[in-house]
Parts: sequence; structure tokens; C-alpha cells
Amino acid sequence: MMELLLNLTPWHWLTAAVLLLVIEMLIGSYYLLWVSFAAFLVALVQWIWGITWGAQMVLFTVVAILSVIAWYLYDKKRDKSSTRPTLNKRGHQYIGRTFQLSDAIINGVGKIKVDDSTWKVQGKDAPAQTIVKVKGIDGTELIVEILGENKS
Repeated sequence: MMELLLNLTPWHWLTAAVLLLVIEMLIGSYYLLWVSFAAFLVALVQWIWGITWGAQMVLFTVVAILSVIAWYLYDKKRDKSSTRPTLNKRGHQYIGRTFQLSDAIINGVGKIKVDDSTWKVQGKDAPAQTIVKVKGIDGTELIVEILGENKS
């Protein structure tokens, strides 16, 4: 085992870097990405300058620790608010918009056509073709208020 440590080649470090990347892809924490980067950097330095195994271990440890700390500090400071907050909340993107009832609201339930889909709505009873405004969402049903009759 000691003989293997004394003869670490860039290929050993590249193999370690690839294995760490594969594990990172499976767990998705981003931390192993930086440890993999450290292994790749050691492979590069070993290939160019042929450093000793002790220097390789020190370089790997220092770069891995510093890169993980740098990622942690960057991740803590960066803005994590979404530019598309309704991306996975499809119904929320319709709040505030007006639509025409495709089916009358009877006993508090009706339907509207939105783009290429039909949504169930909750609201006061109203005939088909009435203009409604989406005020909120309850599960998969849109909550609407009546704005007025369609004049067409």
C-alpha cells in the first residue's frame, strides 16, 4: 500500500476526480464537486511538475478545504430568490388575470378555458361567458370573482 502512495500518477488523481464527480451527480450537494476539483488540480500539478506524494497530499487537502469553504461562503451570500417564483405553481401565475367562463358557475363550481387547458373555478353562481378575475387558488381550483357579463 505504501508503494502505491509513493507512485501516485496523474491518472490516479484523474480517476479520483471522475469518481467524485459521479458521486456528486448522484447526491447533488455541490461539495464533492470542489473536492473533485482539488483532485483534478493535483493531477494537473503532478503531470506538469511531478511533485512528491507528500506534496500531492498536502496540495489536495489544502485545495479541497479552501474550495469547499469558498463555496460555502459564496452560497451563503448569494441571492437565492427565484426569478420565476410561479414556475412549479402553475395556477398561481393566473392570479390577477381575467378570463371568460366557459361553463357556468353552478353551486359554486364552474370552468374557464386558459390557453390550451380547462380549469375548475370556485365563485358565486354566474352564467357562461361571464368575465371573472382570478383572486386566489385552492388546491387545483381557481377562486374567482365576477367582474361582469360579456357584452358580445
